[in-house]
Amino acid sequence: MAKQQPKKSAGNKKNFVLQKIDYRWPTLIAIIAFALYANTITHDYALDDWGAITNNQFVQEGFKGIPQLLKVDLWHFGNLTLGYYRPLSLITFAIEHELFDNSPHISHFINILLFSFTGFMLCLLLMELFSGYNTSFAFLISLLFIAHPIHTEVVANLKSRDELMSFLGVVSVLFIMFRYSESTKKKYFIASLVIYYLAMLSKETAMTGVVLLPATLYFFKQKNIPESIKKAVPFALAVLLYYFQKYKMMGTLTGQVPNDIVNYPYINTKISSSLIIFSHCIKLLFLPHPLMYDYSYNQIPIGTWSNPLTWVGLLLFVVLGFYAVHGIIRKTVWGFATVFFFVTFIPAIGFVLIRGGIMAERFLYSASLGFCIALIYFLAKLLKIDFTDKELQLPVWMKKNLKLVSIVTIVFLAYSFKTIDRNKAWKDNFTLFSTDISAVNNSCQTNKHYGSEVINKAIAEKDTKKKMEYFNEAIPYLWKAVTIHPKFGEAWCTLGVAYQVVKPIADSAIYFYHKAIESSPGYAISYGNLGILYQGMNKYALASYYYNKAIEISPTFLDAQNNADALRKATKLDIHAYPGGEDPKLAVSIQRQGGEIFVEPGHDAQYYFKTGTDYATRGNYNNAIANLQKAIEVDPKYSDAYINIANCYGMLKNYQAAIETYNKLINSIGPNARAYENMAVTFDLMGNDEQADIYKKKAKELAK
Repeated sequence: MAKQQPKKSAGNKKNFVLQKIDYRWPTLIAIIAFALYANTITHDYALDDWGAITNNQFVQEGFKGIPQLLKVDLWHFGNLTLGYYRPLSLITFAIEHELFDNSPHISHFINILLFSFTGFMLCLLLMELFSGYNTSFAFLISLLFIAHPIHTEVVANLKSRDELMSFLGVVSVLFIMFRYSESTKKKYFIASLVIYYLAMLSKETAMTGVVLLPATLYFFKQKNIPESIKKAVPFALAVLLYYFQKYKMMGTLTGQVPNDIVNYPYINTKISSSLIIFSHCIKLLFLPHPLMYDYSYNQIPIGTWSNPLTWVGLLLFVVLGFYAVHGIIRKTVWGFATVFFFVTFIPAIGFVLIRGGIMAERFLYSASLGFCIALIYFLAKLLKIDFTDKELQLPVWMKKNLKLVSIVTIVFLAYSFKTIDRNKAWKDNFTLFSTDISAVNNSCQTNKHYGSEVINKAIAEKDTKKKMEYFNEAIPYLWKAVTIHPKFGEAWCTLGVAYQVVKPIADSAIYFYHKAIESSPGYAISYGNLGILYQGMNKYALASYYYNKAIEISPTFLDAQNNADALRKATKLDIHAYPGGEDPKLAVSIQRQGGEIFVEPGHDAQYYFKTGTDYATRGNYNNAIANLQKAIEVDPKYSDAYINIANCYGMLKNYQAAIETYNKLINSIGPNARAYENMAVTFDLMGNDEQADIYKKKAKELAK
């Protein structure tokens, strides 16, 4: 049974006493935890570290930026408002920047210290919860937790400090509240509330503490459910205070979910996809291989009820749910383990169910503790090990139970080897992407990431031959990214960079940037890069327009601001309306994987139609007609292009050309009500009432 006797004297609460804490084993856990991640100290920034630290202007301001960090979304400088209010970890980065400049090694060292302290506090907590058991039970659980490779993303990726601090806060609160729950000293309660609020400011997942606290008291303090819940009320108020602060600072509680299939692919299949992801997560707890930094579209395909993994996930959910309910009723260790797993996994599965978002290994950081408790307890039951012999010193107990110790040692060593080896992948972006590209080959994101990093190497390379080798290596991966997801604007943009900087073909670069804009109109970098390209071609009006467009989309885009300011000073141009002047005759050669050359013709019909329409709105009807005719060349069935050409002729008072254009539309596509209506108006303008009446009747007949 999981329940424990309260550790108090026979007298009243004023005589409240506690057993002395043995710090030796938590300290050993902390030392081992540090050793497991020591090889990350020499690492650089990787993945989201750039967005959270180096590209975060408020972090880069050090102490001065802290007030602003309390007001903005985590991804404020990514031009996103996702509703992620996590200022505390960003504040720690700002402090580190102030004291140590941008030193990733100091930041990695601090991450390891936080993880080590988490191991220390976790062992203390488990020793308290399972005080009726031998210390070895808490020690072995803690040992497996700190060694589990699923944690590498959280510890080795600096951005995930929010996760580290959040869980550390929850564990600390549970320890203080459990150990001192019978004490009358308010300082423990106040300390718990402060720590909990800081945990919430680290990451919203700390709200699980509101459920974990009463659950822990219920399982281990012989309290009933109402009494346990009463203890959690002040912490629930702390959660409300956090959300009040979040709303006052950001003006939103939920943020906005982007229309982004890359990171939110399950928006229409939330339940079935959640079950598939659930089955993946359970698998990773038992067998953490292969580990991946990215599970975005289409690494884990959209869930369907015809997929066996959906039903596997449902079965696992039902079985574990049964153990949770049964354990709550019986107050068993199994029950506590499964309740802890489910409660800490709720934010992860909620991300899929509410937002249709992808899975990530960090989702299992807290939840893995439930797994470790269940695994040690299962092995003890299997080997008929008695953990209630709590008087034996841990080394003596371990000698007495070598079978269990041997099995746990093997698992610990396997986990440790995998953890230390996986840490190497997080050294920097290129190492991470090149390590995972073979395992994550179905992800458009990973293909784009790797291709981009190789292009960066090509840009930095001075040797022409080596530069082109990098170029030829990168293009197939970028092409695969847009093959998996044809509307992947960032990948199209990177192709533009490749043809702008590495293998300069201006027409190709322009084509790819327009594909990027068409696919992701809110991706400001594509506009900014077009500005640079046109400025290099001495097309200053276009350059000014695209710089300003980039700033309009992302007001925090410093490069675009600086480029626009410099161009404005040099040319006096500040163009906000599209000026025209792009060469529509674009030809692109793309090297597919395997060496096949794919030739893409110029812009599509929609591009020419939009360009022509833009010209028409500015009264430049001749250029409008020229572009609209190109739209028809690409798509002979483009009826709106015919109609707009005729309208332009009408504005030029070339009524005969307008009539001819309407007739071309009707002869090539078929009867068209709008064409008939416009022809009637045109004949009216020509003074031919008879023909006008004929086409009015034809328009009415079609309308029926």
